[in-house]
Amino acid sequence: MAVSSMGLVTSVGRSAQAACAAIRAGISRPRRCSYYTSLDSETQDTLPITSHPIRAYTEGFGGAGLWMRLARGALTDLLGDPGLPPTSDVGFWRRTGLLAVTASPEGERFQMEEGGQRSLEEAFLHPLLERLALPLERQHSRLSGVDHAGTALALQGAWRLLSQGACERVLLVAVDSYLDPLTLQWLDGAERLKAGDVPSGLSPGEAGVCLLLEKEDSARRRGAAPLAFVTAVATGREPHSYLRGEVSTGAGLARCVREALETAGLPQPYEGDVFSDLSGETWRAQEWGSAVVRLSEQLGSPRLHLPCVSVGDVGAASGALGLCLATHTLQRGHTRQGSALVLSSSVEGDVGCMVLSNASSRPPER
Repeated sequence: MAVSSMGLVTSVGRSAQAACAAIRAGISRPRRCSYYTSLDSETQDTLPITSHPIRAYTEGFGGAGLWMRLARGALTDLLGDPGLPPTSDVGFWRRTGLLAVTASPEGERFQMEEGGQRSLEEAFLHPLLERLALPLERQHSRLSGVDHAGTALALQGAWRLLSQGACERVLLVAVDSYLDPLTLQWLDGAERLKAGDVPSGLSPGEAGVCLLLEKEDSARRRGAAPLAFVTAVATGREPHSYLRGEVSTGAGLARCVREALETAGLPQPYEGDVFSDLSGETWRAQEWGSAVVRLSEQLGSPRLHLPCVSVGDVGAASGALGLCLATHTLQRGHTRQGSALVLSSSVEGDVGCMVLSNASSRPPER
């Protein structure tokens, strides 16, 4: 499956090219959150929160409206690709599916009643289809609401749509923001925020990502040169998840990495590039450390990339952001082995591993 085009909006750039270059250069634009502080339970002192907002872009937006703003910004960037047909090309876009990746409607973050998935589709997916000004078919649209691991699950859904012939290509749109007051309150209540001088915890961020995925022959027929290829995707569940108050053993993540490496046919132990959603939270570090121990024969000393250093934790958009960064790195020949792994872990226990390769190192498409 080819990655043909990318769109991206983050706190360090409002285009895929600018944001990926900034993150690669280690640029960061953290800001003290002006409308939220954390309360120290022992001293009752208020502690400042460092955040990564997209300044002069998302202010004044909240909820599904904020997600819509991020989605439209990323799509506008993608549609600026001169190799794509205009939005008026009905024949092209009608054969294009839409997969939206968002935060999970379950749990305490949104406090939705039963039927959260349908509510999220009505609040975000259906309005997104209407406002994109593209002749997309609703029957080929899906929503994946499982937080960080949503992109990996969406890629598997994209492959099913393409292999069944339902679509020739798929738009994957991933959005999230940890900066609205209700989400900050939820994170703070779960003691997940990095506040004051606390050494662990996440710094909240936000991002919108858009990727155009298609079969290689479809891209070649229209004269498009793929940026990179998704050669393997593996998903699974951690038997012990953070949300249940358990210590993760890394078993699910290790299983995904092992399966993805074998499917992609990459040499082992793998010494290439790994893009991870590690974000400063202790449970993520424990999970990754445990997974590395389990993968002693499959992983050597890979080069670890942490996008959160530049843009904070961008939630459900983190997996797609990792794909963008891996594609950008492959495109410019900056990887060690012509391939990259993108790892994702959700608080509910969903995990995923995606493998990207450049044209010269990938196996033949099956």
